[in-house]
Amino acid sequence: MNQDNKNLIIAIDGGGSTCRVNICQLDGIVLGAAVGGAANLTTDFTAAVATILATIGTAYKSANLSPDCKPNDYAYLGLAGAKLPGLTMQLEQALPFKNIIVTTDQHITIQGAMGDQDGAIASLGTGSFFVKRQHGKIRHVGGWGMQLGDECSGAYLGRGLLRRSLHAYDGLVEHSGLSQNIMQHFGGSPQKMIIFARTASPQDYASFAPQLIEAFEQGDTNAKEIVNVAVKTLDSTLDALDVKAAGVLYMLGGLGAFYQNLLHPDYQKICQPPKANAMAGAIMLAQQKWART
Repeated sequence: MNQDNKNLIIAIDGGGSTCRVNICQLDGIVLGAAVGGAANLTTDFTAAVATILATIGTAYKSANLSPDCKPNDYAYLGLAGAKLPGLTMQLEQALPFKNIIVTTDQHITIQGAMGDQDGAIASLGTGSFFVKRQHGKIRHVGGWGMQLGDECSGAYLGRGLLRRSLHAYDGLVEHSGLSQNIMQHFGGSPQKMIIFARTASPQDYASFAPQLIEAFEQGDTNAKEIVNVAVKTLDSTLDALDVKAAGVLYMLGGLGAFYQNLLHPDYQKICQPPKANAMAGAIMLAQQKWART
């Protein structure tokens, strides 16, 4: 069927590491999809816009459609860094769609994981945020970005690893195999590490998280210290949200499963797999907005 003359949904899930785009019919049937690089508006707005446009074009091609964006299609974007109204307005002006909604990645994640039900979310990827919905009321915690927040995220762990390695270099804590490997990565030079840190993105810091997790699982002392502090922070955040009252906890993101096994047993008992992913949430919200248009 030729879709060129039909209005379509362009659903976009953009985070600190990847940008995902689905081209859908209004009934939710996916015609094409693509994955691009990071699309965090606050980290690098210009690069995020370029990534979004390029990934949309690739998704159109995968649907056997012209790669040129169709202005009358319906674009629904859930993006990291979209809490700042000025940036969302700039993005709306930079994209060629007449019908466009820009919201946070938190919004589409909630819809995908919980639908319209009560529950709580700990989203732990490159960045992090926490949400509880109970009796129709939603409370958000975190999601403020790496500079001032993103506790327990991949970027948080990676930055903590570099900091701990510098402390070991200075003799403030004992070296371990992990901290020695990190210093070797930077040629044994704290100055090179500082140069890296001056321009490092959340994705750059998060790239060290897999190495940290592997070392933690092997019993590395510095890895255990970093992870144990993160788990305490995570448990304290869930306590502050009163997650138990919500009855269900969804551990999401690339680090969700890792942390789930380390949570306090009371939280492990209420963990459930999400109903769907953030992309499904974006599609559902777009349908609610435009399916009857």
